[in-house]
Amino acid sequence: MYTALVIPSLGATHLRTCLEAVAGLDPAPELRVLVLSAAAAVPSQVDGFHVLQHSRRLGFAAAVNAGLETLPPDVDAVAVLNDDATPERGWLGTLGAALEGDSELAAVQGTVIDANTSTVDGRGIAFDRWGLPIQIDRGMDCSEDGAVRLVAAVSGTACLYRMEAVRQAAFGDRWVFDPSFDCYHEDLDLGLRIGRLGWRSAWVSGAPVLHLGSSSGPSMVWRHPWWLLANRWRAMAGNLSRRALLTNMPRLVRGELRAVNTLLRSNPRALPVAGAVAAGFPWLVVGGWLRHTPGPRLESLPGGPA
Repeated sequence: MYTALVIPSLGATHLRTCLEAVAGLDPAPELRVLVLSAAAAVPSQVDGFHVLQHSRRLGFAAAVNAGLETLPPDVDAVAVLNDDATPERGWLGTLGAALEGDSELAAVQGTVIDANTSTVDGRGIAFDRWGLPIQIDRGMDCSEDGAVRLVAAVSGTACLYRMEAVRQAAFGDRWVFDPSFDCYHEDLDLGLRIGRLGWRSAWVSGAPVLHLGSSSGPSMVWRHPWWLLANRWRAMAGNLSRRALLTNMPRLVRGELRAVNTLLRSNPRALPVAGAVAAGFPWLVVGGWLRHTPGPRLESLPGGPA
């Protein structure tokens, strides 16, 4: 399997540790692309990397798209890795074997471990009873049972995509991730779009990644809650049928209130941001409905009621 790796970065302090871990991967990716934006300095550990530099800040979605556009057409799979994530030596080989072993799988990830607590940060993305996207098993013990579990989407923190699937899911002739999301939930959106085409996403054991912590998101006290709240509606309206969105609206609104309450515990600015999201709600929904992406729209949330 001809594999590439894309790392988007704003030049975070953890980038050096990430690059050192990538240098130790066995098997190693045939192509490595580092996308630096916001005039971030080129680190010293870039041997073997194709480095793209952008003077302006690129969000996660746009940065990964920029990296994907440089890949040759014969690449079979592409790994996406946050600059604050450090995979273990066999990470890429385990994920690649999972894709090779199941032709219906489009995306896979291993266990992402929170470096601060040594507990699970996530094992893929699912929806809770209120229609909120959650990281599966967050806060639980890191022991694994060896199973393969289907998930709604894989986390862009550390994952591997089958290029055939993401090319099919791309829209606007070029975009794999929707750049309007900037950061947060763009991986959920891609997972739903992949699912609409009949592909599957899964968590697999034996591919742990240490997540050192978000380098910028939560510190952006206005943008962070906006991304979390607004992008959820973008993902829902962009992938659900109108009937499914309207039918699920009561639970989705309850989920929104729970999300705002959670954000308020650490960021008081979440309340006015939530007001701005509510004011912009019609435009978020209409924009999602008007977005043209491949595949039939979903008639229910994955794992949820119609």
